[in-house]
Amino acid sequence: MLPKTIYYIFLSLVSLMIFQIILVFATLTKGIYKYFFMKEMDILKRYGEGSWVVITGASSGQGYELALAFAERGFNLLLIGSKRTNKTINYINTEFPLVKTKVIYKDFREAFKEDFFTNIQDAFNEIGENLAILINNVGHCVGWNPYHEMDASYIRDVIATGTIVQSRLTHMVIPFFLKRKTADAHKKSALINITSQCMHPNFLFGVTMTNEISVPYLSVYEGANAFGFFQGNSIFKEYEDQFDIVNITPGAVVTENTNCLKNTIFSVSSKKYVRCILKMIGNVNGHTCAYWGHAFSNYIINFMPIMKDRLLKKVGKTISEDFMNKPTPDYEIESSLAARVAPAAEVAPEA
Repeated sequence: MLPKTIYYIFLSLVSLMIFQIILVFATLTKGIYKYFFMKEMDILKRYGEGSWVVITGASSGQGYELALAFAERGFNLLLIGSKRTNKTINYINTEFPLVKTKVIYKDFREAFKEDFFTNIQDAFNEIGENLAILINNVGHCVGWNPYHEMDASYIRDVIATGTIVQSRLTHMVIPFFLKRKTADAHKKSALINITSQCMHPNFLFGVTMTNEISVPYLSVYEGANAFGFFQGNSIFKEYEDQFDIVNITPGAVVTENTNCLKNTIFSVSSKKYVRCILKMIGNVNGHTCAYWGHAFSNYIINFMPIMKDRLLKKVGKTISEDFMNKPTPDYEIESSLAARVAPAAEVAPEA
């Protein structure tokens, strides 16, 4: 006969294990539905004919694919980024002539300047109540090995791009979202932040380790993404009943700039990943990986905790070596506003 104290301890541990198994099963069931059975909403209907989408960093990668996806669905676009965004705008103007477009050329590394957001605010004011969706996509991925030998200018550039831009644009767009809701309770708006995986749930063997996901050799970029993650989650908890908020936390997404990640476990192309993001909008609020492989990796870590640091270090080395071996990019930017508006007869009726 076991002493009562030991019996109660044993009963508590068994109960805790059963509770964890129930939680894992519930999460698995929800994840299977979300990633494999959930269908994309008619988002143009949800956010309204004539709605505008603002996207940062749409010259390549996920930003480029997002711009095309929203244009295909009939949204008007305000793209903010470098001169390379012209490629995106020109393609959209040719393929989707009914879509209104504007582009503001910006060097996001200068986001700390006092007048940086002035013409963006002007563009927001011009769009007015039809400003329906903001996608904070831009980031400045810099990796270096060893960190103390990295050019100090990169530190400023990564922090300015990865923290100030999301914070200020979010701050600027919320009043428009609230006005839309006040004017018409049926008018929906959405804030989408794209950061990265920062945390994973702990259970089973995973309770022996911390739940942070931190990649070596990318410290400043990792810090900027963590800022975006927590800032976005705080905004969600404050405004979740006012408008849609989705904080996207991707793992390895392969673009023309991150081709080095193509052999990383659960990597996914930017085109496929954007299709996953589109499914989340309107269906999911709060943070989500968007892609099943990235979500699954958050849980599989718990079955092999001793591999976590080794895998993250390998990814960090891959990205930092790729960055260090690339020529210094040309960041020459012209700060101006260009716009193309479809002829009145061709423009879909505005909501």
